[in-house]
This record gives sequence, structure tokens and C-alpha cells, in this order.
Amino acid sequence: MLGRHPSIVMPANTPYAKEMRRHEADRTEFGAGERPFVYREFPKMLYKAVRQEKGGVTYEGFQVGDADEQRNMQSRGYSATLELAHEALLKEQTEHGKLAAERNYEIAHGRISEQAAAEVRAAEAEHGARHLPEVKAQPVKRRGRGPNKPKPPVPAVAG
Repeated sequence: MLGRHPSIVMPANTPYAKEMRRHEADRTEFGAGERPFVYREFPKMLYKAVRQEKGGVTYEGFQVGDADEQRNMQSRGYSATLELAHEALLKEQTEHGKLAAERNYEIAHGRISEQAAAEVRAAEAEHGARHLPEVKAQPVKRRGRGPNKPKPPVPAVAG
């Protein structure tokens, strides 16, 4: 492409440079842009902070094209800036820590049965060193009579 190669110098008074300035809003190698700057909200990037297994935080980015897609991704934990994404991760980790502390308090003070406490400890060991906000419920086996079975029809007596 003419004029964009580092070894080609395009003087500012050539017709090509004048045409390129007409289409640019910012200053380029052809001179100050002539097109007025217009703010466009979309597309924009949203960010989500993710804690790594071995420590540290990384950020996932996602580009949205309209307000509906932005609301959808914000409901999934994405934020408008990196700072907000980091604050959301810290808030989530704090909440998970509180939930885990409450569960440990219930175990320590006998509010959960020994079998349930063993299931919690097994789930925590499987999950790793992170806070486990909730433990999936085990299906409860019902005791007692089974469901009512329909009675077989009584044959009619001829009379």
C-alpha cells in the first residue's frame, strides 16, 4: 500500500497525502487529519479477572458490539475496565471466603452431621486450596413405603 511502507516517504503536499488526510481524524504521517472526531461507544472491550491455579491474576477480554451484548457479558462477570474487573474478583473471593468460614463454623460446632462433614472435606480436597463456596448436594434416598401401585382390576362376576 502506497505511503504506509517505512522506506517510502510521502511528501505532505502530494495529492495522495491530501486524500489520506481527508479520511483521518487523528494525526498521521500525512499530516493532521481533516475528518472531525466522532465518539462511538461500540465496539468496546469488557474484561474479566481470573485467578490462576498457581497464584496471580490474568484478565480475559471480550469485544461487544452493542448494549444488549454488553449487558449479557456483564451478567457473566465482565466489567468495563481492568480495575473494575479486579475489584469484582476480590469481592467474589471475599464472599467465597465468608461462605467457607460459615460452613467450617457449622462443622466445628456440630451443626452438620459427621457424614455431611466428611462429604464437605472430600469435596474441598478434590477442589484444591481455593475457597469452595458451596458443596453440591447429594441426592437423599427416601425411606419407607414406595409409591402406591395401582390395584389390578376385579373381574366381573356373571350372574
